[in-house]
Formats: sequence, structure tokens, C-alpha cells
Amino acid sequence: MSDVTSSNKIEFSGADIMEKVTLAAELYYVYHLHQKDVAARLGVSRPWVSKLLKRAEESGIVKIDVATSSAGIAEVEQKLIDKFHLKNAKVIRSADRSQTLTQCARAAAHYLISVLRPNDYIGIAWGSTLAAMFSQNFPVNFPDVTVIPLVGGIGTDADILSNRLAANLATALSGQYRLLHTPALVVGKRERELIMNDPSTRDIIARTENVDIAIVAMGSLKHSKVLRDGEYITKNELRELEDMGVVGDLALHFLNTDGELVQHITHEKLIAGDIRKTRKNAREMIGFAMGEQKVPIIHAALIGQWVNVLITDLDTANALLAY
Repeated sequence: MSDVTSSNKIEFSGADIMEKVTLAAELYYVYHLHQKDVAARLGVSRPWVSKLLKRAEESGIVKIDVATSSAGIAEVEQKLIDKFHLKNAKVIRSADRSQTLTQCARAAAHYLISVLRPNDYIGIAWGSTLAAMFSQNFPVNFPDVTVIPLVGGIGTDADILSNRLAANLATALSGQYRLLHTPALVVGKRERELIMNDPSTRDIIARTENVDIAIVAMGSLKHSKVLRDGEYITKNELRELEDMGVVGDLALHFLNTDGELVQHITHEKLIAGDIRKTRKNAREMIGFAMGEQKVPIIHAALIGQWVNVLITDLDTANALLAY
């Protein structure tokens, strides 16, 4: 039987070609021959050796472990994927708890790079967790990628504002960015309508609903200093949210314990697109969060299928699996 079909692809069904797959794997991984040397021994071209080795990985003959701090824990990741029907998950175990956020941030950055395509639009939210991600080194060049904020600005820390994060990520990727020059929450519905009708704002908001990749953190309602200081949400509104079973927010969209988007007056003050449209249209909806206090909101986001990729640490992952 020939190794090559008329469509220029390897036929992997026969015993003879599987023998070549096995031999190629041993020569390359066990005996450390270069691919050109393996090719010479098997009488195939170097590109075919690459195909043989790829088949060896796919069939389970070769199992490669990458021992970096951001590589993840495969068995726990698969449990999360299976339980919450995720597209992917990255779970990081750190020997030094003080480095957990940094290592998870690196894993999130590496995941983003792995799924990024030229001309992608990336939408990002706000917060210190995401800020850690965008402070990582991105040794890549994506000049045609554009980053935009998913929501207006909130809080007084400039380093975690959505506009700053959009600019930081775009710079890291050698890409482009557009800014949303509005607060996240305004006084009322009428002011929101005026701002949303501004052509520039309206254009960016529409784009947030059609991004290719969305990156969001998840905030605990009970532990959010920004939301509980009374500047953006009144104490009465906060109590109403708690009474409605809200456990936290996803880019300032409030979710209850069942993962449902709660309809509340605060959403009438929010300068952001429809998160339901963002979820529907985004190829990757990446949630990056960790910590015991965030387990309820992360769980809500997962069971509500608001994200299809989760980046977190081992303790949080185990808590989610047991929740």
C-alpha cells in the first residue's frame, strides 16, 4: 500500500504506515535523531516525518508533557471542560501562592496568543485580574488586531480601567486599539440614551457585540469595593440586587446563582453592549478569575454558559468542581 494518496495525504489506516508512525516516533523521541535523519532512514521527505510525528501524538503513541508554570493541569482542566461544557480551560498550580496570579496571567496570555488570528477584534473588560494578564510579555506581532473596551470606565485606579487595558493589550500585541470615552455607569436612562446615541460611542458599542474574542473577569458582588462604595450603585440598589440572588457581575452585567442575567435598573445606566450578543458572536469568550470569594460568580458564569474558556488556579478549580 502506498504511503501517499492521490490527494497528497498520508493513509494512516494500514499496518505498514502505522509501523512507520511508531518507528518515526521512537527514532525522534527515544533516540533523538533529527527529522532529516529520520526521513533518510524511512525513505520519506522531511515534511512527511512531521506528519508521522503528528499522527503519533494524535494516536497516543507519544504523550508530551510541557513542564512550564503556565502549561496547566490537564486532568483538572478536562474535568472542568466536561462538567461545564467548556471549549477549553487552563488550571495553574503554583508552588508559591504569591506567584499564583502572575502565573495564571501568563497562562491566560499564552492561551490568547494560541487562538488569536490576524484581523481579530478583541473586547476586554476591566479589573486588576485582567491588568495582570496584560502586563505579561507578548513576543508576537499582530499589527492588524484591534482591541476595544467592552464597557466604559469605572473606579479611580487608572491602571485597571478598560481603556487603559485595551491600550496595554494592543501595545503588547503590536496591534491597534479604539477607546470608549464614557463612564461605565451614568446617572440614569436618559443620560445613557444621549451617550449611546453619540456616533463614535454607538460604533464601538456595536463592535463590542461582534468581537471575535472577549476577555472578561468576574466580580463578586459581596466583595467588590468599587460597587459597594456607593458612587456607582446606591445602597438601595445594592440591596435589591442581593435580594434578587445576584452573586456578582460579568463586565458589570449581574448574574444570579443560576447563571441568569438579572434585569435591574442598573443595566439602564450601563454604557455597554448587549452581553448576550457578545456571547453569541464571539469565537472565544474567555473568563479569567480566581479566589475563594469569586467561586459563586465564576460558577454562575459557567452554568449560564457566559464563557466558554476558563483560566483559573487549582484551588478555585477544585472548589468549582465540588460546588
